[in-house]
Amino acid sequence: MPKFRTPKNNRPTYIYRDAYGRKIAELRPGENGVTEAYINALHRADDDEQNAAKKDSYYGVFHYEQINDDGEDFSDEKQPDLADYAADPETQFFEALETAERSGAIKAAWDSLQPQQRDLILKKLLKRTNVSIADEEGVSEAAVRNRLAKIQKKFEEFLK
Repeated sequence: MPKFRTPKNNRPTYIYRDAYGRKIAELRPGENGVTEAYINALHRADDDEQNAAKKDSYYGVFHYEQINDDGEDFSDEKQPDLADYAADPETQFFEALETAERSGAIKAAWDSLQPQQRDLILKKLLKRTNVSIADEEGVSEAAVRNRLAKIQKKFEEFLK
């Protein structure tokens, strides 16, 4: 990435610099067959290179569709930086369950639920909508919301 890019308002010439920023050569239009278009193309290439480097430093250089030397895709286990297991509601629930099992509050609340209530929670963890659950169970969407509210109250009582 060029550290010493020419400012956009001062680009009549193109200056070649070494890694330390020292001036090596300067191209001027009209000398040695150099045109303004050629100088503009060099500046544009520097801009593109610098913008790409900024983007890589911000987003990282990881690519989800990486291929290993054997031509096979990398599995998610080999790309831990790309995995977002924390966003999975089921993972969040069971992590909370494991954490709270030490105190026993969530486990006690879970054990106090009826099997239908447990099934309802698991369906919600699978990101099912209240409408689809209501259609499956043959009840209204309001009934599903009420059941969820009762379950929430039970958990709140146990967690107080």
